[in-house]
Amino acid sequence: MGNPRPHGETSPSSGRIQRLPDGLVDQIAAGEVIERPASVLKELVENALDAGAQRVRVELRDGGASLIAVSDDGFGMTPEEARMALQRHATSKITRLDDLGEITSFGFRGEALPAIASVSRMRVLTRPESAEIGAEIRIESGEIIQAREAGCPAGTRIEVADLFGRVPARRKFLKKPGTEWGHAIDWLGRLAMALPMTHFEVQRDDHEAVVWPATEEPSERISAVLGASQTRSLVRIEWEEGAGHVEAFLSGPETTRANGNSIHLYVNGRPVRDKLLRHAVSQAYRDLLPRGRFPVAVVFLTVPPGSVDVNVHPAKWEVRFENPQAIHQVIRHAVREAMQDRGFLGANPLPSSREPAVGPGRPLPGTTGQGARGQGARGQGALGQDAQGEGAPGEGDWLFARGSSEPGAHRLEDREAPGGAGANSGQEGRVEFSQLRLLGQIQARYLVLEGEKGLILVDQHAAHERVLYEGLRAAWLERRVERQGLLVPETLETGSRGVAVIAEAAELVSAMGFDVEAFGESSLVIRAIPALLAGQDPALLVGDLIDELEGVDFVPEREAAHSRMLTAIDRAFATLACHSARRFGDHLPQEEQRAILAGLDEIPWAPTCPHGRPVAAHFDLGELDGRFGRH
Repeated sequence: MGNPRPHGETSPSSGRIQRLPDGLVDQIAAGEVIERPASVLKELVENALDAGAQRVRVELRDGGASLIAVSDDGFGMTPEEARMALQRHATSKITRLDDLGEITSFGFRGEALPAIASVSRMRVLTRPESAEIGAEIRIESGEIIQAREAGCPAGTRIEVADLFGRVPARRKFLKKPGTEWGHAIDWLGRLAMALPMTHFEVQRDDHEAVVWPATEEPSERISAVLGASQTRSLVRIEWEEGAGHVEAFLSGPETTRANGNSIHLYVNGRPVRDKLLRHAVSQAYRDLLPRGRFPVAVVFLTVPPGSVDVNVHPAKWEVRFENPQAIHQVIRHAVREAMQDRGFLGANPLPSSREPAVGPGRPLPGTTGQGARGQGARGQGALGQDAQGEGAPGEGDWLFARGSSEPGAHRLEDREAPGGAGANSGQEGRVEFSQLRLLGQIQARYLVLEGEKGLILVDQHAAHERVLYEGLRAAWLERRVERQGLLVPETLETGSRGVAVIAEAAELVSAMGFDVEAFGESSLVIRAIPALLAGQDPALLVGDLIDELEGVDFVPEREAAHSRMLTAIDRAFATLACHSARRFGDHLPQEEQRAILAGLDEIPWAPTCPHGRPVAAHFDLGELDGRFGRH
């Protein structure tokens, strides 16, 4: 709480009420709808689509900071209409109050163009098909500096240059060009998936980057945007209930991502970020995927326009439903029934890490087994967060047997050694697991060890995950990550957004032990992975790496150890370790069991895996004696 203002002292905002200048009003509006170049691109492309465009061309320079240009073949505008469009609250999309309840266009507020023009240099070139000559208008900081006739094709071209150039307080918050490009192409791809019959082409820094030709088949557009590696296993479903109609393209349990950005949601063709819809999709997958893993899903919900309010967010990212419970139900039922019909329910949540991943043309897992349950099906996600956002204990809790109802299961705190003689060497009080007698496995889940004071059970997945995580992290901090080259480089189609993430973090990705580089605008070529993860599916590892690094503001690798970036790196290492460790339910030969125990002895001790799951639990001999009446 700040210091109170001395009595009688006024601030620039105090005093008599007055009307704000139009230029200031426009800049305030710009602050509501323009976060970054991607926000400008969103408004311009949506205007083009509302104008009936069938072909849209986008040009970006320096991630959009220097130039954003959108050309379309839509209706075009007369000179008078072009001037009117640059005024606040001028729109062709609504005319009366009742129209707000039946909005079917992308935009309708009439604030975008004047707001953008107030923080940039803008050029508008437009011509209706019925006119022989077009109009050109130039605007700087919201003021028209030139208006004249000009020759141009039918349609409209709007150029926005030097975004925030005269507003340094906003300009300094823009990220690197690669980061801004990533946000722009991500949003454009989300929109393009909803409009397969519209042709899109994108130019980046004067070079053609992406072309998405018009197609009548929605799955072709989805594959073109997201990349074949993500969409190869998608299945199409349709479902209708009283609340609405659902068309969706959904992955089976063998295709997962490390974050929820792979769930793409649409309401009446509008891309949205809606917690209700995302929760409904996650709930439907609850028994199929481990916690912390998410499906690839593209979900189109169609409802009567009057049952949804799209006027609740300045940038129109959020919506409000008249009957949210019914909407949640229709999404959940649609996804659930699709999974049931295709036999996904009951399938293993993920294939064993030592088994080949499902590849091109391979069938999805069947329903021959009941699938892993309990910990395997409901394991926690990165940093102790599951799909529902529930927390988990951190390393500082020093907890082995959290929540155990068994009286014989004790917490092992402060590195206390339960094993008795032969269990200690080196660090005082520390358990030396490799020195304890190994009795074997229980149900291919836990390693059973005998100590002088009782039994110790080790969760084989949590233990192996911790060993791999510590190895990856230590090697990175010491700048000595070893690589394992691939015999044959592997190509991974990730879509433009994935390529942008890897390109922006190239120095960091290399330091983590990966040799990955762009192969065109939508694919990557993988030549090496960290040696500690040798034997794993390179495509799966790089896909998870992209998910973890997505949205991070990167800093130079040499500075990362002393910055907030370390948290993001830890998350990435935790994810890579989790998906490379032996699974809960894998039958391990004795040499692998012993290798995991020896690995625990070689790392700094912590009682949990990186995601908070206990590594081991101690069952005291006295408690066991009590069970048999031998007190």
